[in-house]
Amino acid sequence: MVEKFINPYNFISFPKRKAAAYTDEDKHTGVIEYTITTKTPLFIPNSSSETAFKESDTIKEHKSYDFFSYTELDPGKRYENQYHIPVIPGSEMRGVVRNVYETLTDSCMGILNSEEYPVKRTPTRFNAGLLCRNGDGTIVLRSAESSSIGEKAFKGEMPRGFEKNRNGDEIKGKGYLLKWGMGVKKVRYHVFSLKNVREKGTPFSRDEIERKLLPVINSYLDQPALKDDNQYAYKEYKEDLENFLQGKGGMYFPVNYSTLANGVIYLSPATITKEASNNSVGMLAGAFSPCKEDFCPACDLFGHIGNNNDSKGSRIRFTDLYVTEKKEAKEYYLCDKKTLQALGGPKLGNTEFYLKRPDGATFWTYDYNVRNGRINVEPGELRGRKYYWHSRDGHIIEAEASKLNKTVRPVKAEVAFCGKLYFEGISKKQLNQLVWILNSGSENLGLKLGSGKPLGLGSVSCNVVQITERKIEVKNRMLEYAEVPSDINVTYEAAEFSSSVKEEFYKIAGLDSIPENMEITYPKDFTQKNKAIETGFSWFVENHGTVSGKKWASGREDIKIKRVLPKITSKELGMPYGGQEKPGNSFREKNNFNKNNFTAGFNKGKSQHKGGSFQKGKW
Repeated sequence: MVEKFINPYNFISFPKRKAAAYTDEDKHTGVIEYTITTKTPLFIPNSSSETAFKESDTIKEHKSYDFFSYTELDPGKRYENQYHIPVIPGSEMRGVVRNVYETLTDSCMGILNSEEYPVKRTPTRFNAGLLCRNGDGTIVLRSAESSSIGEKAFKGEMPRGFEKNRNGDEIKGKGYLLKWGMGVKKVRYHVFSLKNVREKGTPFSRDEIERKLLPVINSYLDQPALKDDNQYAYKEYKEDLENFLQGKGGMYFPVNYSTLANGVIYLSPATITKEASNNSVGMLAGAFSPCKEDFCPACDLFGHIGNNNDSKGSRIRFTDLYVTEKKEAKEYYLCDKKTLQALGGPKLGNTEFYLKRPDGATFWTYDYNVRNGRINVEPGELRGRKYYWHSRDGHIIEAEASKLNKTVRPVKAEVAFCGKLYFEGISKKQLNQLVWILNSGSENLGLKLGSGKPLGLGSVSCNVVQITERKIEVKNRMLEYAEVPSDINVTYEAAEFSSSVKEEFYKIAGLDSIPENMEITYPKDFTQKNKAIETGFSWFVENHGTVSGKKWASGREDIKIKRVLPKITSKELGMPYGGQEKPGNSFREKNNFNKNNFTAGFNKGKSQHKGGSFQKGKW
């Protein structure tokens, strides 16, 4: 029997078109009082200290956080046995409710990493090239020849002979130096020389070069297991590139390139490498990118920050949420602290999860797909809006403290908080929609709040307590003020939500959608079942085979993706753990596969109380 897991996230499909803002003219003002009850442990960081616990003293660069409270923590103190009354910032609820509101009203994705150009590994061997600055300041890419130079590396050390030189330096009679280490043991440095002195080359703007090269370099620099010598080499190449683009370096700079049939060109410092997509996430999201004009229902209600006349104020306000039952502070918490597994930013290069599989395709990216052994240059199709499954037991798998993960103090399950949502001048339709979302717990649906969502944290159930509308009327030439209760029993249909997303939303928002015996986890090997992930990257290696049956893929046309993320509505949501099939026939560059499927972007920057995660604005 093949053992299976369920990936922590899935996608709700986009509707056919984005909805326009409502035109209802009736206006309602008042307050919704509601409660949320934690169904799994919940964690929202108090970012006033990143060293709240002693693990930050024993492990270099390890960050530790207490739960959010109104207590300003002293970074110089440790809070092992000190507890504070937990508070949920209103901005956390606002972010979560907006996300759901956007989905159910066919609105835009207000928070999206629109300008990100995903980076994906490719087995194609790139060609040597030189960026050449013309006399008028324009830059062209010309083909080049590569040859080794200098002493051979000795016993794992870096090559010798050009330590004081920089990338792009002219080595007289030879060419232009390339020192970049490529993440492997480099035997010798190389020099690039022009292949054809009469070649005119392909023109590139500075912005184009930065967009195509910097994401690739940064993806290598973001690797958690990056060694110091490689890090230095990557940074040196990046600095030398920037100097060249600013006109501070020489007239030539070494790169590697690969060209598709329609003229799309990828740039990289390495020969066997990664490619930064030609299409950004925002380009592929199309109409569902954040509104700039023609506001959607969500931007119309929640507001939109734009330029000058494009900005729109919010008509709702969330208060902070407070515990409903007064106890000793310690009684609200699951434990003193937990060290979580490392989490990273979205791995958009995993196209088997983030993009729809084109019919008959063996391989696909944000720019092209391969069908019947031929490359078709066609934009990829995003799978939709990202949501996380609810864990049935909320069990937290602990990990050993390192610079890649966090130690936190979570609130336990079944703790209730109360809060208020004030609304002003909204329509009855908008009011009904907000009420349904905040009362979704009555249908056994949950929302995901706070940090650590992929690890099972943050499932909450929402219930409306009461709605009070404020009415001001003129009677007998006198203003009369009254507070009138409103009905909290609103159905999905009465709220006039989208019919196209209902089935998928109910499935992934269902608190009982996942069987209790199924582990919700990022892909990993069977040997790591119910344990912290150590080698999650190997699952993706195993998931890439070859069309030819050879051990190593010979090019883009030879890669074969085996499994894709099941749709939310699939009867079988499970995916096989890795390590349960015979090894071999997998796409992996020999000695050059970096463990970058689970990078530790989780520890970059302080928490922000908008949208419920350490990282903000990530699709």
